[in-house]
Amino acid sequence: MSVLLLEAKHIGQHFELAGGKTLEILQDNCLEVREHEVVAILGPSGCGKSTLLRVLIGLQTPSSGEVFYRGQPIVGLNPRASLVFQDFALFPWLSVQQNIAMGLTNLPLTDAERDEQVRKVIDLVGLEGFEEAYPRELSGGMKQRVGIARALVVKPEILCMDEPFSALDVMTAETLRNEVIDIYSDKTTPVNSILMITHSIAEAVFMGTRIVVMEAHPGRIESILDNPLPYPRDEHDPEFQKLSQKIHGIITRSVIPDAPIVTPSAPQPANPLQAIPNVSLVTTIGLLEILENEGGMELFTLAKLVDKEFTQLLLVVKAAELLGWVETPGQRVQMTDRGRKFLAGDVNARKRLLNEQLRGIFVFDLIVRMFKQTEEPELDEEIVLGELAMLFPFERPRRLLRTAVAWARYAELFKYNSNRKVLYGFTDPKAAVATSPPAAPVKPETGP
Repeated sequence: MSVLLLEAKHIGQHFELAGGKTLEILQDNCLEVREHEVVAILGPSGCGKSTLLRVLIGLQTPSSGEVFYRGQPIVGLNPRASLVFQDFALFPWLSVQQNIAMGLTNLPLTDAERDEQVRKVIDLVGLEGFEEAYPRELSGGMKQRVGIARALVVKPEILCMDEPFSALDVMTAETLRNEVIDIYSDKTTPVNSILMITHSIAEAVFMGTRIVVMEAHPGRIESILDNPLPYPRDEHDPEFQKLSQKIHGIITRSVIPDAPIVTPSAPQPANPLQAIPNVSLVTTIGLLEILENEGGMELFTLAKLVDKEFTQLLLVVKAAELLGWVETPGQRVQMTDRGRKFLAGDVNARKRLLNEQLRGIFVFDLIVRMFKQTEEPELDEEIVLGELAMLFPFERPRRLLRTAVAWARYAELFKYNSNRKVLYGFTDPKAAVATSPPAAPVKPETGP
């Protein structure tokens, strides 16, 4: 049995909100990280993955539970762990060499020792020749190499990574994944283990020796799966595909329950206090176009067809289901009569149908009711954000409002002025449709 490095016992995290309410982010999470393993934490958007990572390395104090490193409770930042950020987090006024050396600022090293450690990690991650370059001169992949080098220069036992490849193009991300695994596999480097956050099932299976699957609201560890596949791993290997499909099923049950969501017909308000997924209507309508051509499809087959990350595809399916356009019996996606009717309509017919449908979804019903209660033609953004923050504590209110505005604009339900920070406009579907000039029944290729 390998040595236990990091142990989390019953970690919970909550925040106090106005009015005495509590926002629970994490609930009763237990996890171990041992020497010589890559632990990949995976889960749907908003499940608290990054919050759990910050707690595990001491950046954030948990509301309940404890974290231990080599048997000792962690107080403050764990000096044996380092973190690679998603957005690079480089100092633009410092060169590559200076950015990397920042990680050594508080260590008792001579200038010669500091320069030698920086030189070694520059060589390790392939940054030779870029020592004097500034971040503005680097590609995304090279910036992330600097971030990885800065994390490695302190000789951590655990290298922590928070979605480190999500901001990169596919080919660059693939290259860096392989390079990180090479660093982990190289016994001459100080890195004993890797703890990473990812939204990608393929990435988790490609890199992780253990895969932790979380569920949301509040964030809980749902499953922990061993991955015995040897490095280097092949995504076309049957065992790789088998494990990926198993994880697909676990996340699908969490995000899209077997029981379909039934959305009442407009104008009745929807009672379930449910947020709207952060996806565009263009993508959601695109899903209908695919289903029209292909018929009902299994989620796993659909993910391969559209070449979209599975967790992101689930959000698109969830949006279509919320709008009543699809049903999801088991792990199958099927278009409904309402979806077919929407797809067959011209521009104005689609607007009218969507306008009616949005009124049956809680977020939009809430905003329409706020217009009626104030009896004013405009709503201040901050008032709406305050309501959304109270009613949807697990969501980012600005992102939720941005998505709602995008959907509502297409349906001519209401509009948004970004300069004045106000919502305004259509609340009557008849008035909304009347403002649109008659159009020939042309079926557009895309929506908003």
